[in-house]
Amino acid sequence: FKLHPSKNWIDNPLPHLPVCTYFNIPIPEVLPVQLFQLSVCNINCWYCFVDKKLRAGHPKHSDFCSPKDLLEKARAENQPRVIVLSGGQPDLVPEYNLWFLQSRQELGMEKSHFIWTDDNLSTDLFFQTMTADQMDYMRSRPGYARVGCLKGFDAVSAAFNTRTNLSFFDEQMRRLKQLTQIGFDQYAYVTLTTPYVDQIDKRIGHFLDRIQTEIGPDFPLKMVPLEIYKYAVNAGRYKDLAAQNQYVALKSWIREINIRFQTKIRHNDTLIRRLSHANEHV
Repeated sequence: FKLHPSKNWIDNPLPHLPVCTYFNIPIPEVLPVQLFQLSVCNINCWYCFVDKKLRAGHPKHSDFCSPKDLLEKARAENQPRVIVLSGGQPDLVPEYNLWFLQSRQELGMEKSHFIWTDDNLSTDLFFQTMTADQMDYMRSRPGYARVGCLKGFDAVSAAFNTRTNLSFFDEQMRRLKQLTQIGFDQYAYVTLTTPYVDQIDKRIGHFLDRIQTEIGPDFPLKMVPLEIYKYAVNAGRYKDLAAQNQYVALKSWIREINIRFQTKIRHNDTLIRRLSHANEHV
């Protein structure tokens, strides 16, 4: 993960900040991680940088592995101390994160390895399957944080980006609220690609209003917009106009964040200062 991913975009201090806070180490420009990818997904974002065949659960491109086996291999190979659980969509196997946390504790790796879950807020299986005790166990584990990726900033952009229906965005928002209320160290990404930029200031403002009202008044400071790129694997489905529109939306995002959090950006914690520093350099 790069702290400065692009000269045309804001800094991305995730997962640098929660990781470096946990280990009490300086924030590096590049944070090496060991990624374990659950190779299934239930949405089909046009910009996804994972090839469809690698998120289809096909045995030619994936294998059944236990979390304990994967953690033991990572430790034996002296892999990075940051374990990223991603996909696809890791919450399609709702026990996935729980098993990793239990195995990390069993192997005595809690102090040495941080776990970062990156999901797309697309399913309720986690809430339907996990018991209150299991959720509490996960919430209370040291060195564990989650990030959920909102696939747009309103119903239109999210439906366009995921090729789903207009209710998808509200469902994502509800799941983000649930995870936050459980008490996880929860963060969020958001993609700003959109088919049009009419009334973009108003749309971004309304989005941040909803985040502050439904998730938390300071939660926008735990969110980072992700820049969408063209890769070899997504070139055939890439939406050039929507990708260009993200830079217009980003300007609205920066303006809104600076207006809403001027005082806190000036005085408060490292994440806020990092986001402020990023905004000043766009």
